[in-house]
Amino acid sequence: MKVYDASNLRNLALIGHGHAGKTTLVSAMLYTAGGAPRLGRVDDGSAITDYDEEEIARKMSIATGLAFVEWGKPDAKVKINLLDTPASICLCTRPRWCCRWWTRRWW
Repeated sequence: MKVYDASNLRNLALIGHGHAGKTTLVSAMLYTAGGAPRLGRVDDGSAITDYDEEEIARKMSIATGLAFVEWGKPDAKVKINLLDTPASICLCTRPRWCCRWWTRRWW
């Protein structure tokens, strides 16, 4: 497993309204950085962070999806941990919990 210096780690939680494009943004970042072989789409069920059957059927995130990308120059790559949070009103505590957990864990 690759070890990263703390100065080369970033944690990014995507929080927003439903159908705002959070999952699409994560898929685009993974594809652009070379972490995914193709651009995933929520509409056709190929988004990387929405892998559960229920998420694919509903076309929305139900649980927080985790992914990471390496970004930057080959000699100074930064690891970005992506947290794709759900936005449904019935799941509104999850983004808050997710941010609280990552804050305690990494800072």
